[in-house]
Amino acid sequence: MPPIKMDMPTILLFLFFGNLIIAGMLAVYSSNTIVYSTNRQYLLGKIMQSVAWILLALRGYIPDLFSAYIGNSVLIAGLALEALALVSVATGNKKCTIFYTLIVAAFLLVFWGFVRRPNEYVYVSSFFATAIFLSVTVFLSRSGKRSILRYLLSGVFTLSSVVLLVRGINAILDVNYRLMSNEFSQNLTFLSTYFLMIISGSGFLLLQRERTDNLLKIANQELEQLAHVDSLTNLANRRKFKEHLTYGISESRRRAEPLALIMADIDFFKSYNDYYGHIAGDTCLVQVAQSLAQHCKRSTDLIARFGGEEFAIVLLNTNATEACRISELLRKEISDLAIAHAGSSVSDSVTLSLGVFSATPTSDEHDYDWFILEADRRLYAAKHAGRNQSVCA
Repeated sequence: MPPIKMDMPTILLFLFFGNLIIAGMLAVYSSNTIVYSTNRQYLLGKIMQSVAWILLALRGYIPDLFSAYIGNSVLIAGLALEALALVSVATGNKKCTIFYTLIVAAFLLVFWGFVRRPNEYVYVSSFFATAIFLSVTVFLSRSGKRSILRYLLSGVFTLSSVVLLVRGINAILDVNYRLMSNEFSQNLTFLSTYFLMIISGSGFLLLQRERTDNLLKIANQELEQLAHVDSLTNLANRRKFKEHLTYGISESRRRAEPLALIMADIDFFKSYNDYYGHIAGDTCLVQVAQSLAQHCKRSTDLIARFGGEEFAIVLLNTNATEACRISELLRKEISDLAIAHAGSSVSDSVTLSLGVFSATPTSDEHDYDWFILEADRRLYAAKHAGRNQSVCA
């Protein structure tokens, strides 16, 4: 069977139109989504390859300066930009720019400085393109992320690298090897390049979508975090506190375990603000919050800013005796901070009044409101008894 003959100019024109179409698709996609620098890199890379393929297709009709030298130079630069965009969006590695810049610079130096024969055009450009393609496989494999898409891209780039390498070796061995030579390795090279063009374009869009989805996921997680955190003290806010206490009551009922709630209030905080100012008051709140947070170390513990100068502490599987011990520890801890409080009538420094309630919920009546009511009742008792104390009974 005679070898299959392929019309090389037609294949090059297909590559020209293919890259142009992918560039157009990416431009439309970019207009409707988040625009990254990688989009522009990939788009420019595809446009440069389109220009290169049309210049190469005109080999013999225009001077070699344009067809060979400028054509191959623009092609290698376009491939490098495409590879850089793929690697950057897939791995987030911003250091690859230097690598691809050096490859393009080395190619320009070698090609313009030493290459003079048609077969040299082929093998020099083939070897540099091989280096670019293999680099994509290496960077993707080192990214640590695994997916069918990344495996597919790595496999296609590796296969194209092997085909290009064979083409380059054949060009070295055959001094009559030309761009338009209708030879098996030549035909295979451009066929693999055509399929690579399609898969790379689709892969880039999918990787970009994956990146956008990940960024949106992170942003949503951050928003969710912000929705549960008090901006001043970085403690849980009231919304998070209610969710946690409701969950804790449900779990304690299911496990028949006690749950403790401690409500703590800074004594005479309004007087503190009036005397020292609101900025100092905010600083005081932060100091108290940080100190209280040090004693909530279990994953099931939660301390929240309940409102103003009031804090709430949820302790799962904690009986009344242990909760009272912890409450007194917290009270003493704040007193030991020795934050000056000239507006207090019970101490020269900032103090806490605390109400402690612990119970094992056994019915639907033992809910969020019930625990708040009982802990608040003890907090008010601590205040009425003279402040700077804990009331557990």
